Amino acid sequence: MGCVLFMSSLDTRSQEAFYARDCIERLGCKVVLLDLSMGAYRECGAEYTCIDVAAEAGVPFDQVSQAKGTNESMKTMVRGATLIARSLLDAGTVDGVAGLGGASNTMALSLIMKGLPFGCPKLILSSSAAMPAYAGAYYGFKDVVMFHSCVDLNGLNPFVMDVIGRFAGMIAGVTGTGRDRMRADTQAVGMTEFQFVEACARQVVRILESKGVQVIPFHSQGVGDRIMEEMIGDGLFRGALDLVPAGLSEAIFGGNRAAGPDRLEKEMASGIPVVFTPSGFDFLSCGPYERRLSDPVWKKMGLEKRKLYIQDELRVQARILKDEMEAVGRIFSEKVNKATGKVAVFVPLRGFSSLGVEGGILRDPASDLALVESLRRHLDRSKVELVEMDCDYKDDIFARAIADRFLEMLEPGSRKREDREPLGATQERVG
Repeated sequence: MGCVLFMSSLDTRSQEAFYARDCIERLGCKVVLLDLSMGAYRECGAEYTCIDVAAEAGVPFDQVSQAKGTNESMKTMVRGATLIARSLLDAGTVDGVAGLGGASNTMALSLIMKGLPFGCPKLILSSSAAMPAYAGAYYGFKDVVMFHSCVDLNGLNPFVMDVIGRFAGMIAGVTGTGRDRMRADTQAVGMTEFQFVEACARQVVRILESKGVQVIPFHSQGVGDRIMEEMIGDGLFRGALDLVPAGLSEAIFGGNRAAGPDRLEKEMASGIPVVFTPSGFDFLSCGPYERRLSDPVWKKMGLEKRKLYIQDELRVQARILKDEMEAVGRIFSEKVNKATGKVAVFVPLRGFSSLGVEGGILRDPASDLALVESLRRHLDRSKVELVEMDCDYKDDIFARAIADRFLEMLEPGSRKREDREPLGATQERVG
């Protein structure tokens, strides 16, 4: 069996933590105990005391325990515990991470676990796991598993002992499956997609996989695209096809697929080759339709008066207009200009997605052109290749051009010109 790094605040949850440790050990797993206490130090046999954790973060524990508020103290303990956990994982000393507690412990545990690599088992037993305002934030863009205890984890009683026993079985079981954690796959690349670019995405995948490159797709709904970026930061991909970077524009305007204002930053800092298209920049996810009656985004942007694509009672897409497209192009360019690796931006001039092509319900060539002109003005051509093509996103020549250039970026000089698939006469390179 494996070894678990177990974390909790032993000044308030020692009974429960020790019981959990004993349950895990009875299942054949070793346990390394780490104390996240912020209030008081207790000698209790933890392999990493709260004093050790604070010291790892460069702060005396007295400063943590005597602080008037908990915000800075929690940051200190999270920082120290994350450094310890990473070190133990890198050394192969532990195989998974677990912890339990109430609201404060759950927040600290989730922040620590979100700082650990994809593939490392991460499990939290929490009495506050289902709080509506916090639940999504606890696991965020990482593979953190939340087990809702239902009862308060305050003292040992038959109900608490039951949930801790089941929790112990879960973490012991997953760490017992083997020590091989996810490592960078030298052939795998990440790709963002959604239903409005399926035709292009399928064709790109077909071409790349025929050349031995495995493509791992992510649904670009604000969470999936951020997860891809987190995994890029963990070194799991050798390249990325960011066909739908629109989590950035959704964040700018407050759409449902918002991926945060820092979208693209880890990707551009990674140094891996990346190909972008502008798919999704041309509309905003703003459903359900009933929001038009009271939602500030609908009122501020006047969405009800725009071209709308109403898919169902929950999903609505609203057209993005010329001045907004110009702003998206500028902000996107500022992000992409910081790239430390090879980057290309492929633009299909006749439509960025199935909603924007000829006959598409959100077709608006003038607004699309505003984005293109913004990219021309703001992209740093010494760092970023801009490729404009006189086609729409679903044309075979567009997918082939993306795949061909991406293969060149992955393996510079490995493909002779005569070996490439013809791109057709409609391609125009700019810059």
